[in-house]
Amino acid sequence: MKKLGLIFACSASLFAASNSEISDFYSKSIKMQFPNATISVKDRQKVGNTGFESVIVTITVDGQKQDQILFTKDNIIVPDIIDLKTRTSYAQEYEMKKFQEARENFTKNAKPVAQKEKMVITLGDKSKPAIYVFSDPECPFCREQLAQVKDELKDYQINYILTPVHGKSAFEKSALIYKEAKKAKNDEAKIAILKKYYDPNIKNYPKVSDAELKQIFSLYEKYRALGLSATPTIIK
Repeated sequence: MKKLGLIFACSASLFAASNSEISDFYSKSIKMQFPNATISVKDRQKVGNTGFESVIVTITVDGQKQDQILFTKDNIIVPDIIDLKTRTSYAQEYEMKKFQEARENFTKNAKPVAQKEKMVITLGDKSKPAIYVFSDPECPFCREQLAQVKDELKDYQINYILTPVHGKSAFEKSALIYKEAKKAKNDEAKIAILKKYYDPNIKNYPKVSDAELKQIFSLYEKYRALGLSATPTIIK
């Protein structure tokens, strides 16, 4: 019986989709949008007693890499496995783990850089523990964070580093915030400037020069290279 079990296990692996089959399958659809993309299989693992294997596929486009998980059994490929008894989504578990690891790596890499950052809007008492908030004027979650800023200032000194991930208007608003915040005399004035440009209903605002836009884009690129993937991201 033990030998039969081993044969069955080997057979299940043998008849699962091969790395080349998976790569070829995804290449056809992905290259329709990104002709220069390359697809490779990074890792394969058995998924408990399900008979499935998890497969991590790496998609590379113009030097940018992104990992995606899928699951295979026999000649079947599926995007997720959901265990109804435990209410577990295996794909969601993977994404959450990947997201947490990315945040931890970003904190490790970016904190010493943020501590020396010159393009920062500082609020609060310097004697309190400092936190660094990577934020975007057009991010709805960043607006929620800003709405709580006065409460957070009771415990922390808050340092805003504007790294917009939305469109050109978010970069323009960020440039204007930095420009106006330099003239602000106190925290109340700085917060008022932040709230003005974070307001989703703002329509008319001063023009921004190409040089000012480039400065914000360079700031964003610096922290993206260190692993920034979403806003708001907070480093303590």
